Amino acid sequence: MFAPAPTWDLEAILPGGPVGAAFEAEYHAVKGALGAILARSEALEGEPHPAVLASLLLDLERVGPRLDQLYTFAGCHAAADATSEAPVRAEARLAALGALSGRAWVAPRDRVVRMDDASFAALLAEPSIGHMRNMLVSDRRQGRLRLSDKEESLVAQLSQDGIVAWGSLYDVESGSLKVTLDRGQGEEELSAGQAEQAMWSSDRAVRQRAFAAVQAGWSTIARRCATALTHITGTRLTLNDRRGIDELEEPLVQSRVARRTLEAIIEACREAQPLLVRYFRAKARALGVPKLEWHDLAAPLGHEGGGVNYDAAQALIVEQFGAFAPGMASFAQRALAERWIEVEDRGGKRAGGFCAEVPLLLQSRIFMTWANTDKSTSTLAHELGHAFHNEVLFEVPVAQRRLPMTLAETASTFAEALVREASRARASTPGEHLRLLDASLQDATAFLCNIPARFELERELYRMRREGPLEVAPLNEATTRIYDAWYAHELATVDKLFWARKLHFYIPGVAFYNYPYTFGYLFANLVYAHYRPLGAEAEAGYRRLLRRTGDDEAEVIAREELGLDLGDVATWRRAMGGLQADVEAFERAVGDVAG
Repeated sequence: MFAPAPTWDLEAILPGGPVGAAFEAEYHAVKGALGAILARSEALEGEPHPAVLASLLLDLERVGPRLDQLYTFAGCHAAADATSEAPVRAEARLAALGALSGRAWVAPRDRVVRMDDASFAALLAEPSIGHMRNMLVSDRRQGRLRLSDKEESLVAQLSQDGIVAWGSLYDVESGSLKVTLDRGQGEEELSAGQAEQAMWSSDRAVRQRAFAAVQAGWSTIARRCATALTHITGTRLTLNDRRGIDELEEPLVQSRVARRTLEAIIEACREAQPLLVRYFRAKARALGVPKLEWHDLAAPLGHEGGGVNYDAAQALIVEQFGAFAPGMASFAQRALAERWIEVEDRGGKRAGGFCAEVPLLLQSRIFMTWANTDKSTSTLAHELGHAFHNEVLFEVPVAQRRLPMTLAETASTFAEALVREASRARASTPGEHLRLLDASLQDATAFLCNIPARFELERELYRMRREGPLEVAPLNEATTRIYDAWYAHELATVDKLFWARKLHFYIPGVAFYNYPYTFGYLFANLVYAHYRPLGAEAEAGYRRLLRRTGDDEAEVIAREELGLDLGDVATWRRAMGGLQADVEAFERAVGDVAG
């Protein structure tokens, strides 16, 4: 019924790995297709006939999934074996194809932006691209973010040896980082991801050693991380200045949310701090320490039933998906049985987790490292939520799958909520009840403190970069100051090297890979509250909402599907409605278990 092994099947995508004949054949086929499209794109003169431009747009749409699948294939191999050079070389080659694709899109987008209203109306009237209407309208509105045709083409060409190269360097450095840790049985050499998992240990001495070891490990490459971050941030700063926009303008457009919505979310998060302070203090009491340290935040409480093996987690997730929507359960069974998922705990893997689409096969692949914890179960549910979202979007044309992070994180967090609520309802002992309450509040802390702190830190990076290259000591100071403030000065220590450890700051194609998580967490609470009571009608409504996420603005979807105003801070307060009850229940549970 479930996954026969804790490793995934990548051979079904392209047999032979990134050095195989199948990869080579598809790489060259996509390269040839993109080259031909680029030639047509660069040959456009003046204002092309609507049918000519429509034909070009359709060909770009057709080749996109093939390129995306190659990216997934190489990226999955690189994540699964960070010590291998072949996947890294494949990723570098695909970066060149990405630049080619970027150049091919420049001219048609430029024409969409610059054509007069009558010509644009004629283009929208082309029946072959009727499904692209929202995409084209959005591109036209975003015209103010674009440089000239030639400048955008040059940016796309230079990115391969510029911002993309710095991101790749970070991937190589972080993926090959080794951390030496003593977990009580002698020193071990672990990957950064494995060492970070030790900070979830129930043994505080192990957590302390793990935190120190992780800090020591990342310190050895911190200078190189700072150099990469200097050039990634500097590139964005230069382009933003040339385009006449601030650092948030483009990410907000990409996320398809309004600035007013983001401001309302941040305000609501600040309002939640007093409740989270109560949680921090109660957890410190539970651990018998005067103040939490960074490594205590994820410390498990309530040992009863704390171990969660992979088989049990699969069964729980399928059952709870099915309680909400039978289609979600059958989908999860398929993903697990067909080995779309990599969870094995071994050396050489990259840290973190992700879900990537395999669009030509109408599948996904999920990457994580299993640790027999509630956190692992939550991560698996989260990534399966992403995969289910992909499944729904495979039903619509490619141009309607332009999924912004904000709404992508909604589906994944919604899946987590289904499993979390079920687990809490099943708790049968005080210790288990405490453990699950703590897990929920750990999530709230991550989304309402950690993510806003990342957001503020990334804004600070732009200010610091204007003054010169980014350096380790000032980055450590800024991280400490910002995180200390967001955690309301309630932690004895914070992770000063978080700026180096967090991959999200180093993703070349996406700035501010942070606030969408908080949006997703809170919006998922609203979605959950709306659909959960509907019983058998819930799945159809939820699928309809997900289908719209690749083609509509977040505010429009929320208003039309849920009757919500996302620009009103009261909406986000409502999304946090259960936080006070959880904190109060946690305080009581700490007292009960201690008693």
